[in-house]
Amino acid sequence: MRVVAALLSVWVGWRWVGFLLGMTRVRRFEGVVRREARRTVVTRGALNVFLSVLALYLWAAALHRQPGNVFVGFLAAAMMVSLAIWVANAFMQPEERTPEVLNVCRVIPRGTARPREPYST
Repeated sequence: MRVVAALLSVWVGWRWVGFLLGMTRVRRFEGVVRREARRTVVTRGALNVFLSVLALYLWAAALHRQPGNVFVGFLAAAMMVSLAIWVANAFMQPEERTPEVLNVCRVIPRGTARPREPYST
């Protein structure tokens, strides 16, 4: 259980680094693309909160500890709020995404995606 908790913690930590980088990269965009990038960063942050709480519970299970009732209530509220924000922002993203925005939260950005080719008939 400790190995799973450690791997999840490292992965979530890497995601938090990408989130912080995404917060700084949002300023490069203008107009509608900036709003799309902001939504992407907020969605990433909400999912990171959810995964961080999950990692905390895995560590508690691995170390045979039980968090206090007030702390459990706080963590449950944080998970519910982050899940609601994540779902709401996922629905608000446009149908066609801007390729640069897809890489805004990556620590090591991939090459920009090419636009889709139109279907030939």
